[in-house]
Amino acid sequence: MDTNSTNNSKDTNGMQFTFASLVRIRRLAFRYSYLGITLGLIFSSSFIPYKLGSAAIQQDKPTTQATPKVFPQGYFVEPTDSSLSIAGNFGEIRQNHFHAGLDVKTGGREGCMVLAAASGYVSRVKISATGYGKCLYITHPNGFVTVYGHLQRLYGKIADYVRNEQYKFESFEIDINVPKDVLRVNQCDTVAISGNTGGSQSPHLHFEIRDAVTENAYNPFLFGYKIKDTVPPRLLTLAVYPANDTSFVDGKNTSRKTKIYGSKGKYKISPSEKMTVCGDIGFGIEAYDYANIAQAGKLGAYSIELQIDGQKIYYHEMNEIAFDESRYINSHIDYAEEAKSNREIQKCFREENNMLSIYQCVINDGLYRFADTLLHPVKFIVKDFFGNASTLEFKVQSSKFKVQKQGTLHTEPKAEAHFRCSEENVFETKDIKVDILPCSLYENIDFRYSMSKDTLPKTFSPIHTVHTSEVPLHYNYTLSIRVKNIPKQYRDKAVIVLLDGKNNMSNQKGIYIDSADGTSWVSTQTKYFGRFTVVVDTVAPMVKPYNLYNGKNLRAAKTIGVIVGDNLTGIVSYRATVDGKWVLMEYEPKKALLFYEFDEHVGKGKHIFKIEVADGKNNIRTYTADFTR
Repeated sequence: MDTNSTNNSKDTNGMQFTFASLVRIRRLAFRYSYLGITLGLIFSSSFIPYKLGSAAIQQDKPTTQATPKVFPQGYFVEPTDSSLSIAGNFGEIRQNHFHAGLDVKTGGREGCMVLAAASGYVSRVKISATGYGKCLYITHPNGFVTVYGHLQRLYGKIADYVRNEQYKFESFEIDINVPKDVLRVNQCDTVAISGNTGGSQSPHLHFEIRDAVTENAYNPFLFGYKIKDTVPPRLLTLAVYPANDTSFVDGKNTSRKTKIYGSKGKYKISPSEKMTVCGDIGFGIEAYDYANIAQAGKLGAYSIELQIDGQKIYYHEMNEIAFDESRYINSHIDYAEEAKSNREIQKCFREENNMLSIYQCVINDGLYRFADTLLHPVKFIVKDFFGNASTLEFKVQSSKFKVQKQGTLHTEPKAEAHFRCSEENVFETKDIKVDILPCSLYENIDFRYSMSKDTLPKTFSPIHTVHTSEVPLHYNYTLSIRVKNIPKQYRDKAVIVLLDGKNNMSNQKGIYIDSADGTSWVSTQTKYFGRFTVVVDTVAPMVKPYNLYNGKNLRAAKTIGVIVGDNLTGIVSYRATVDGKWVLMEYEPKKALLFYEFDEHVGKGKHIFKIEVADGKNNIRTYTADFTR
């Protein structure tokens, strides 16, 4: 990580700061551009206005202030028929994204009534086997949209409308925009039944409030939703990072993780933990929030502030999330540490290509230059939305840079190339090609690569180690691996796989290419570094009857079901018919189950059920059975 930060010990008390709203998506050779707007949070009995933005930058003159966003208090009611209790809050750290709403508890079961939080109209319905599962969007006249996810089923006229659309398109998975006057709802109307569909791991309702224009998600607590919470956040781990090759923590050019002790809002590190720093240093902290109800579990902190020598150098709040920014979470956290230990350490400094808009203050990218021999006080202040605060205070000993003796510096294997995150980066050998577009990396890296001498059984290339899995990417890059001896009839079945430490394979897709120079390659797009090889997928998905066999009488049954699975490239499509006519089968991956609920499309008498299931390489399995209804 490179930095041009200056000594932060000077007084900055008269400086003006403004938030920079950063360009959401930058393509190819375009560099970053900054838009200045300001944020301030003001509480009132009727609304909470604040001005949206991101990172603070130093300025000599004040800038024009943006118009505050108004959050009406009490406009939205609770979205279930019981008092609000949550299992997840806004801004929690999740895999590759920030949590964009509240996970509303439903008593550990499916089947609760889901209510319209305010009057409006159903504007969108998305049905998917992954993600939010069955999901409903209601647009309201005040410029906001409420979102209801992981539903078991839709309700009433909404369910009828969507089911007709599914039959029209002959697809379980749909994403449709609904005309404004078709499905109007009043506040507290039942619109759905709570469930556990999509990526949900236990029954609950996922609830969001979005901007109707930008589609950004807002913290629902801004609108007056409240839970009983008098418990301050818990602080678990302190992290200290050298920012470059001339920065050191305890004489080493590696990060240091230290356990934090304390409770009830007051935290410290062990008195025996003496810490010496030199050069440009960044700090991070592992912190979580907990409400009064123990069953709520671990929640995310609302704000984190870092002070050094009494000066605020970093501050963020979780008020708003833009979905096209959410993957920058992999730069915000210590990605390598999370991969190794599951500790979610939030870095209180910003890497070059971190474009998150949650930052209200980041001076010198959050890095502090220690270049004297003084003792410097450091303070963290971590809060939840309701003002409960925890603090961590400690001191670090600054030391001047000294040339390290040979062998004391942290050493890495020799780099193949230096990749700049703002530029396109290409690496090629006779066996591999890597093409990374600008802004795919979060910081500059010394790129490393190696190739094994041997191959795994039933693979068609050596193992290629492309940098390290501990470094995240924001966008896909192109990975091409040279292959030999793939039989012609299997070439369209070739796929690149990512290997874990036990050589378990994860599908990264791929296409077979014959080059003009006579070499053959398999190429794909992936967002991961790691260990790769090439295999072929010739095995069709598994399809096994769940409650069906030839000649079975299903007069009393409510459904037809089959168990499905695939060994590598996954189930990508299926089609079920009864007597040659398409029927709506729902897919529940957590149960590996495809099921059809009997409706008016299947009457009494004898019928023929048929289903075809295809994987990612178009291997198809067909199952047919006769039944009586």
